[in-house]
Amino acid sequence: MGSSNLGGVISGANPFVYNSSSPLTLFLFQTCLILATCNLLHIPFAKIRQPKVISEVIAGIILGPTVFGQIPNYMNTVFPESSIPGLNLTANLGIILFMFFLGLEVDKEFIKKHLKIALSIGLITLAVPFGFGCLFSLPLYNSYAKNNEDSKHVKFSVFMCFIATSISVTAFPVLCRILNELRLIKDRAGIIVLGAGIINDIMGWILLALSVILSSSSSDPVNTVYILLCTFGWFLLYAYPLKYFLKWALIKTHELDRSKPSPLATMCILFIMFVSAYFTDIIGVHPIFGAFIAGLVVPRENNYVVKLAERMEDIPNIVLIPIYFAVAGLHADLTLLNQGKDWAYIFASIGIAIGSKILSGSLLSQMFGLYFRESLAVGILMSCKGIVEIVVLTVGLNAGIIDKKVFGMFILMALVSTFITTPLTLFAYPESYRNELQMRLKKKDLGDEGNLQDLSNCSLGGYPRDLLNSFADVKNYHISEIINVINTTETISCSLDHINRLANGKIATSSVPIEPLSEKWKDDSVKTTTSTVGPSAKPNNRLKKLTGVLSRRTPNHHDSDATEVIQESEYGFEIQMPVKGVHLRLLTERTADLLQSSSMYNDDIHVTANTDSILQILDIFCRLSKIPFSGEVLFSTVREKATNISSLDLKGTDLVLLSLKGASHEINAGHMLRRQFYQTFEHIYSHIVGLNELPSNFFQTMAYSLNSNFALLISNSLDRLNTDSFKKKSFYLLLPSPNLASSDFLALHLFLVICHRNYRNGDDSRATIFVNDSNAHFGEHLFAALTDQEWVRSSFQVINVSVDQKVQQDSSQAFFVDAVLQKGLNEDELNSLDEATFIVAENYFFGDVPFSDEVRTAILRGSNNQFNVLVAHHHCS
Repeated sequence: MGSSNLGGVISGANPFVYNSSSPLTLFLFQTCLILATCNLLHIPFAKIRQPKVISEVIAGIILGPTVFGQIPNYMNTVFPESSIPGLNLTANLGIILFMFFLGLEVDKEFIKKHLKIALSIGLITLAVPFGFGCLFSLPLYNSYAKNNEDSKHVKFSVFMCFIATSISVTAFPVLCRILNELRLIKDRAGIIVLGAGIINDIMGWILLALSVILSSSSSDPVNTVYILLCTFGWFLLYAYPLKYFLKWALIKTHELDRSKPSPLATMCILFIMFVSAYFTDIIGVHPIFGAFIAGLVVPRENNYVVKLAERMEDIPNIVLIPIYFAVAGLHADLTLLNQGKDWAYIFASIGIAIGSKILSGSLLSQMFGLYFRESLAVGILMSCKGIVEIVVLTVGLNAGIIDKKVFGMFILMALVSTFITTPLTLFAYPESYRNELQMRLKKKDLGDEGNLQDLSNCSLGGYPRDLLNSFADVKNYHISEIINVINTTETISCSLDHINRLANGKIATSSVPIEPLSEKWKDDSVKTTTSTVGPSAKPNNRLKKLTGVLSRRTPNHHDSDATEVIQESEYGFEIQMPVKGVHLRLLTERTADLLQSSSMYNDDIHVTANTDSILQILDIFCRLSKIPFSGEVLFSTVREKATNISSLDLKGTDLVLLSLKGASHEINAGHMLRRQFYQTFEHIYSHIVGLNELPSNFFQTMAYSLNSNFALLISNSLDRLNTDSFKKKSFYLLLPSPNLASSDFLALHLFLVICHRNYRNGDDSRATIFVNDSNAHFGEHLFAALTDQEWVRSSFQVINVSVDQKVQQDSSQAFFVDAVLQKGLNEDELNSLDEATFIVAENYFFGDVPFSDEVRTAILRGSNNQFNVLVAHHHCS
């Protein structure tokens, strides 16, 4: 057999016949089958916000005896009994690494910070289900374990401890991902669930270890004591001398300061993990507990656990761990559940597991001052089983504590309890209620029920702050803050250039200070710089204005500096705008993302933002430019990006600036080979959505939910090489409509801001407004409104452009941007389009097609002619 197999299928060997001398052949096929099934199943489950473990276990159930196993000779061919040890070996290696990552996730500082509430809710939500589990184990033991001839005899005490543990555990890793996806990670309920989940998880593993110890030493009670003492002694050895020695060694070698762990340090930490897993295995516990202990001792300073997880986790998460959960599904033979009492026990276990968690968690949360719906959400989230439950059940099955029938029952219980966690949480604690609750808590902290609303809707000099319907509004309008959303690192340079041209204006002159805002209002930003800004109604008017301040506070600052009376002698487009950087980080299944997003810093956004390299770049830039800056990190799945942006605390006069990568080029050996040509808007649209990792309905969701000004910057020159740095920058404002709407005036306002900054900084950039010739008096009205501004006439020009309205032979419409490119630009300007930005207004940003034909054409022409496009939308349009 071995020699024939050596020649492969060409020599007539059957690859589906397991050969112990060449086990890799069948193993590779099994791995491909498992991974393909897991990922295909995850596609529909991901759309309904379900964790990947569900699709992995269900994949195992489908591939196992329950579904495909009903095909004659299927199991003997694809998963023969002799090949299972190879799968188990790989799966156990994956779960050892998973438990190590789980140890990395345990944030001891977070527990200390919320010790009282974490211990109380964590222990109660473990103790109450544990008690119900003990009661439930009595009839279950009599029905399935007491007289079971197919498995070894298990003492009731061991069986009871294991069943109660299975009922009471909470899946902390899945819980963190659900909290992130539902944007509850910084919510009061989310912080409580994080702390309680860590405690519940640790206690659950201790109880499982106790169950395994009791099972393996049931013949001699003295052995139980020895195993417990050895386990405790090993934990103390790792928790104290080894932990401090490891930290000392990493500091001495400057390992903690590195951007990523060195191969030597990674190897040493892996060695520590494998030694610990080996020791706990040989004393009769289980190797996963040793790996978990090793994860606890890795230093967390300088985000070292995040860096370590980033270096180590991809292959285990993508390959090894899915195999483990799929093998668990293979062991679940649901065809054995063929009696009525089997399903009665299944429904009873589901009810007990979920009901006891909700009851205990919600009641205790209310005792700590949470509202009813918040408390209910805490109980529901704590009932999540997921990954941890599958590991617990697999350990129990391999240890002989439960048989395949009970294993199948509890696998179903784990799947159901995990599946319903997200929809139940959304039902009990919907986003509308959360927003209402946040406003209620803010008003309670401010001590003034109307303060927030009054502050955001105040009017200045007779001009409502959010009104843009005339040239007078344009010169007095002021953007209160630029919210720069960073979706990909490639767009940072383009964003910084436009922020410099928009935000870097005059600092408003100040006068006598007035009452400061509350501390709660000041803490809404990460870093702040004292400045006060505001538009004016008339040049000579003085006006008192209460403003929220973003201040980089120093010990010498006093609260009285927080708000000021400002002399409103400047126009709105002349005044400096504060900047808030929002790093929209993609939340994946990676442990590193989970560690970063659910660490102790999540209820302190100051530290989270300060440890983010992208926000540090923005902060340094704003410091050098003396622009007020604050920052925030948002973890988001692809489908939730638009919702997360809209959920930011925004005012109607804020400007959300989103920079996206546009057209791409093929580059080889440092040379640009060719530029892709896009035939239709749908072509470039699908390219932009895919390249920037956006959902297909991203702009529709933004149009529906965003309540502030929006500027979309599509950069089509990010990857160009060897550009002429002496080329002039060009800014072109397109006003194709003869009747200007509020978004046209916003685009005009942004254009004036850019022109004013260029004039102020001595920048000789070209600036031109192209107006539909039907609006022939536009230039007169604009220059009349800005007659006292000497810089205006020398900074830009206004050109009227006529659009040929004749229908062409291909029945396509003539567009304003085409007329500008054909008639409005000279040869020098056409040759410098790669340094140009076309500003166009979007007045009809709503519905299933959020872009008008003119904007769609501008985006398409920008991608093909290599110029940037800035689309502006006013939220009142």
